[in-house]
Amino acid sequence: MILTNLSALKKVALFAFSSTAAVVCLSSPGLSQVDETIKTGSEINEISQSTTLLILATTDDGRIAGNGSGSLIAKEGDVCVGVTNRHVIDGADEFTYVVRTADTEIHPVSEIRAFTQEDLAIVTFECQQDYTPIPLATYQLSPGQEVYLSGWPADSTLDGSYARQFTSGAISTILDSPVVGYQVGYTNVTNSGMSGGQVLDAAGRLVSIHGAGALQDSEQLAARLGVEQSVARELANKTGFNYGIPVTTFLARSSQAGFNYPFTVVYSAPQVPASGPVAQGDYTYEPDDSDRVDLAETLNNVNNIFNTIDRGANTVCRFFGC
Repeated sequence: MILTNLSALKKVALFAFSSTAAVVCLSSPGLSQVDETIKTGSEINEISQSTTLLILATTDDGRIAGNGSGSLIAKEGDVCVGVTNRHVIDGADEFTYVVRTADTEIHPVSEIRAFTQEDLAIVTFECQQDYTPIPLATYQLSPGQEVYLSGWPADSTLDGSYARQFTSGAISTILDSPVVGYQVGYTNVTNSGMSGGQVLDAAGRLVSIHGAGALQDSEQLAARLGVEQSVARELANKTGFNYGIPVTTFLARSSQAGFNYPFTVVYSAPQVPASGPVAQGDYTYEPDDSDRVDLAETLNNVNNIFNTIDRGANTVCRFFGC
């Protein structure tokens, strides 16, 4: 391990490990409590609402410099674990990150672990609340499968504040060869700021991490993903839709890295309930009060937190070869 002090207030830890690292068993508590039956759009939205994270980049002078999305995927004691895209937290040498949870609480990010081969990152933060993480589903996805997407688009309201969006759609393609981890294409409506957001199956389990919008400029997409512009252009033009990184990829790389977080992992596709098939179809959701963020109030909360803690708590871990 190499520990480098960038300043008195910020540290960056670099770790290296072999690509042949032993697979670490991921703890999966409470599997019997996971409901694997197909649900209505409204029911899935309730699950998503409680587990979608708003990630904010803040400056030293107390401004919000940008935002992204994430999912609460594990909780161990008073430590919460979220997954997002690497490009969401790429400014860790310049900004300090906080996470806003569904109960409107603001949590300073204590650690960031960014993968180098896939556009993925893990964030951890202290949380004493009784949060329930979202289960991770690892079965084989297929085109035509119904999925839902949740995230926090930037400038999603007329006053420039944030409002979580929840949209329905379907998987449109599965790429033979992933690009920076991206492999699942889908038709859901997305926007900037929803990167790192949830792609959920018909039972409300996380199956993919959203991060690439096909309508984005290929030059910007290439810079964001760290690939050649020709590769980004091919990805953007593949189906005309959006892309995510499968949960199976995330779990495999996490296991190689030795991340033994207590994920709840399920292995079967959504099941038809005993009462019979559930009619889903297109689902239109109007954000409620818990899905809207008042910028003035959020800024005040962020500043109050950073007035009482050491901003140097933020640690970035780059894992080479994961």
